[in-house]
Amino acid sequence: MGLWENLKNKLMAESEEMDVPLNPIPLEKRESWIGPAIVYAGVQFSFAVVMAGSGLGLGLSIKGVILATIIGLVILSWLGDSINAYIGAKTGLPGAVIARQSFGTLQARIVASLVMVMLHTGWWAINTTLVANAFCTAFGIDYTKNFLPWAIMIVVLGIIFIIPALLGYLSMKWMDYIAVPAGLLIFIMGIYLSIKTHGMAGIVNWAPKQTMPMSVAVSTVVGTCVCQWAMIADYSRMHRPTWRDSLLMPSLLIAVGVVEIILGAIMAIGVGTYDIVQIMVSLGYPFWAYLLLFIAQWTSQIVAVYSAGLSLGNMVNAKDAKTQKLLTLIIGVLGIILGIAGILDKFMDWLLALSVVFAPLASIMSVDFFFLRKEEWEDIDGWNITATISLIAGVVIGYYNEYKYPIGIPPLQIYVLTGVIYYVAMRIKAAIAPDRFTPES
Repeated sequence: MGLWENLKNKLMAESEEMDVPLNPIPLEKRESWIGPAIVYAGVQFSFAVVMAGSGLGLGLSIKGVILATIIGLVILSWLGDSINAYIGAKTGLPGAVIARQSFGTLQARIVASLVMVMLHTGWWAINTTLVANAFCTAFGIDYTKNFLPWAIMIVVLGIIFIIPALLGYLSMKWMDYIAVPAGLLIFIMGIYLSIKTHGMAGIVNWAPKQTMPMSVAVSTVVGTCVCQWAMIADYSRMHRPTWRDSLLMPSLLIAVGVVEIILGAIMAIGVGTYDIVQIMVSLGYPFWAYLLLFIAQWTSQIVAVYSAGLSLGNMVNAKDAKTQKLLTLIIGVLGIILGIAGILDKFMDWLLALSVVFAPLASIMSVDFFFLRKEEWEDIDGWNITATISLIAGVVIGYYNEYKYPIGIPPLQIYVLTGVIYYVAMRIKAAIAPDRFTPES
């Protein structure tokens, strides 16, 4: 019993150290990229990502879907993830705290952290609602007409989803060792049922009635994971500060994303809709499959609520694990309320927010760290108005490029243009009116 208690206390102490956002993870506590990669791969176990793939499948051939996935995920997203993963590993800090250097402590706590809290909480609420819809369907409940049973399902699932995040990072890691294989089994089943129902030839030779421009397809793929460019530091801070680990850390997430998007496309080709719950019903998923899918979705939910909790902790300057757990619980309750209020009906609006806000936010953080600070980090008090202007400019550019004038690859262009604006503005500021935010040379 004494040995068990000592081991338990040691694990709890390590978990609490990792779960306080203001404390950098000590180098002696770091691990290889594999552990954080498995945890972070849970981000991609999401109904919403599969739905994005289903949407691509209705507008592109399988070859087109594969091409869009390679460009959007394997090239662009992997690059963006690796850059910001290195920043997290180098500093040992989560994204919301890293932003204090470029935005200033006050602005990072109010603006940058608030953006992350809103988006992570919304994503958590959306996925909780989707799982509730799936469970209602499995139990024969029409979630479009029976509000009370549906709302109860959201509450119950929300409570279950949040428990591991309250227990801390180490509990998340062990949960993902179970959940990731469960998710892969669900994906394999989807491919099998699609081929069994419609035949390989029908899938391979699929010719959609309406075509989707490749630029829109790539933008859709990147939009499903662009938020990771800013939040990956929450987990990469756990691994060794090397470029090798930072390049490998997103690999499992990218692999899962590729499988999900292509799977979603294949399933939609067979059924003719991108509604993932209706797709599962049409393909005849067995009851136990919904349980496995629930387990797989759990990983995505843990990551979302955990990151939102860290960002909220940065806002209120949380300095102990007890306060951090309370903040994470508050995020979960808010997510449940948003789910019941019908946030899923605003799904496309939420994707808009993801694509136009996170790309410029991550760009400013990376440009500041690599090009202005030469890979050094410090907690700078105040409010960097140059970062504010650059962020607003990036959001405006993103909105017009994404929806008014959709040319090229909007997320990439938003990222690059915002970075250029911020770098040039900071250099001009350093020459005219230098302050604590401007580089020395």
